[in-house]
Amino acid sequence: MKIADLPIPQIVKDKLAKEGIISLYPPQAEAIERKLLEGNNLVVAIPTASGKTLLAILACLKTLTDSGLKTLYLSPLRALAYEKFNEFKNYLDPLGKKTILLTGDYESEDNSAKYADVIIATNEKIDSAIRHQAKWINKIGLIVADEVHLINDSSRGPTLEVVLAQLRKMTKAQILALSATIRNADEIARWLEAELVSSDWRPVNLKEGVLNGNQIIYEDQTVTIPSIYKNSFNNLITHILKKKNQALVFVTTRNMAESTARNLINSVKKTLTKEEQEQLHLAAREISKAGEQTKQSKNIAQLIQNGVAFHHAGLTPAQRRIIETNFKKGNIKILSATPTLASGINLPARYVIIKSVYRYDVTLGSYPIPVLEFKQQSGRAGRPQYDKEGDAIVIAKNEYDAQNLMEMYITADTEDIDSKIAAEPALRRIVLGQIATDNTQSLDELHEFFGQTFYGYQQDPTSLSTILQKVIRFLREEGLITKDPDFLIATSFGKRVSQLYIDPLSGIIIREGLIRAKTMAKALLTDISYLQLVCSTPDVRFTTVKKEDQFTLINYISDHEDEFLSELPATSFDLELFMSQLKTALILKDWIAETPEDAMLDRYKIGSGDIYSVVANSEWLLYATAEIAKLLGHNEIAVQANILHNRVVNGIKTELVNLVQIPGIGRVRARILFKNGYKTGQIIKDTKPEDIIKLSGFGPELVKSIYSHLLGDKFVESDISSTADEEAHSDLLSSIPQKNLDDFFSK
Repeated sequence: MKIADLPIPQIVKDKLAKEGIISLYPPQAEAIERKLLEGNNLVVAIPTASGKTLLAILACLKTLTDSGLKTLYLSPLRALAYEKFNEFKNYLDPLGKKTILLTGDYESEDNSAKYADVIIATNEKIDSAIRHQAKWINKIGLIVADEVHLINDSSRGPTLEVVLAQLRKMTKAQILALSATIRNADEIARWLEAELVSSDWRPVNLKEGVLNGNQIIYEDQTVTIPSIYKNSFNNLITHILKKKNQALVFVTTRNMAESTARNLINSVKKTLTKEEQEQLHLAAREISKAGEQTKQSKNIAQLIQNGVAFHHAGLTPAQRRIIETNFKKGNIKILSATPTLASGINLPARYVIIKSVYRYDVTLGSYPIPVLEFKQQSGRAGRPQYDKEGDAIVIAKNEYDAQNLMEMYITADTEDIDSKIAAEPALRRIVLGQIATDNTQSLDELHEFFGQTFYGYQQDPTSLSTILQKVIRFLREEGLITKDPDFLIATSFGKRVSQLYIDPLSGIIIREGLIRAKTMAKALLTDISYLQLVCSTPDVRFTTVKKEDQFTLINYISDHEDEFLSELPATSFDLELFMSQLKTALILKDWIAETPEDAMLDRYKIGSGDIYSVVANSEWLLYATAEIAKLLGHNEIAVQANILHNRVVNGIKTELVNLVQIPGIGRVRARILFKNGYKTGQIIKDTKPEDIIKLSGFGPELVKSIYSHLLGDKFVESDISSTADEEAHSDLLSSIPQKNLDDFFSK
């Protein structure tokens, strides 16, 4: 089927043709034949790189042409949402259509969505928009649910499932659900009242094999590779590099990702061309300039310069982007990554190497990964438009292990996808959300809603009765819903917690902490009081406590026990949890003390990306704390929490809070102003603009913006000379990173 024959705008056809996309892949053609462009609901379960995104764009174009209604693209991850945002803009901008990205800030309806044609958003953001009863939702004509197989994920799945159930109830939109190849995709299709397009077809042939010694064992053949080293992995890497190919190596831990990259420097650097060396040198310089220079950034820059890199959650968003871009360009030859990359952005390679199929969990110990996760990793092998085939190779320890791996993963089917909605933590959020938005006002209506979920399709929703009764009793006892025996009605506290999009248990923990704060002497209410409180909620991911941390943390607890707003630990298990929460809070404390990033990395043995993750994770909880304090009438505490929230957002001491309210002034520029005596906006207003321009990092355009903000109508642009040398100010931001959009696209 030819692109030219499709009922889409000619400008898009021409653009696709320029990109070499003339015909549809077989699964894409099947989707068109099953009336994707005529409004039919479809579940498309096909391998990675088989053209799912193009189908979404085609359906979006047809929706805009036929009805003018909006397209909503649901993404499980911020990074993936960002990638899709750029892809859709590429095709829609020439048509004058507006694409927007919605992530983060769960508090209010986004006005930009009212005027957008395409909305790319995380599942959580749309769940929040539904709770705020956003009016633009009823203008949706197409819903694209990406990675719908993640319904099976215990952390992300319940939100995706509930969002789809609610959107189906609220709109008459067409649904296009995109999935990896899964065994029971037909069940998801029947639940969504959709037709199924399921295929194993790939644009690049995938060969999956097991490496045992110097032999790669495929289903239909065995290939022997040269045996130069004792280590079979090193032999495989040498084999790949001699063929001038790239490899994506999946490892279990961050340390393994970093050590694998370091160990391959000598093997890779001698294979680089002069042009590649030049490109990698530029990439290394870009890494050095991207944020504060730390040991981590220097390490990454050195690795990149030699054609290798690692990829894990400890990287900053800027570091990840640079690494991903240079791997896609072919400059980085070997990229070692933790498994999070497999479910994230599109980053294929000629070879995928899976060093281990085992994961470690403190409660479960060592366990093998699901087949679906293995297939997600192996599916990255082979680059469309570059390779005719891709090899995914898992490494065996011995012949017995090789046989097991072949049976467990190479020839095995993926597991069935099951709803994870019945877990109590998920139900707390879902039930309160339904009650607070007046969608359900009785137990019967609640059962009816769950009957519309995938859980309700797979099982009798009345099987939830016992746990639902438990959750409702909990919400009543904690004052989130009224104690009316016949009706389910949210209290003002319950409504606010739902709108703030936090776990009801988090709301309760914060409320109890604030009640305790009212009884404490003001001198005891310190930064750590509020930071530890929000870090004790289930909404914050705790930081791992290492053995060497314990002595310091226990001493800190002893020295500051009167400052904490949550209960002190009573058992050894409680102590471990409390130390983890406290360590997370201390990272935030150092962040707002403007502690150099390198010092924090050394102190807490974390990555730069972990700091951003903790900040992004906690800042919303601090905002929620201020809002709950207002609701409780604790106005003075609300003011303190608001100031602390502002400090965490910007990473600053209290003295800079007013300065960072000025557009264009982040933590670095605010500190420069403060050090030079410009401590308030009023002082800057009373200062001649040319004096501010003399400061490092303050070029004419920025100074114009500052004075326009401060003076309003009194501002005269001609008062500021435009002859100042912008270059003199361009080196400022290499010391500490300014806040920018990309800081929040962590996986």
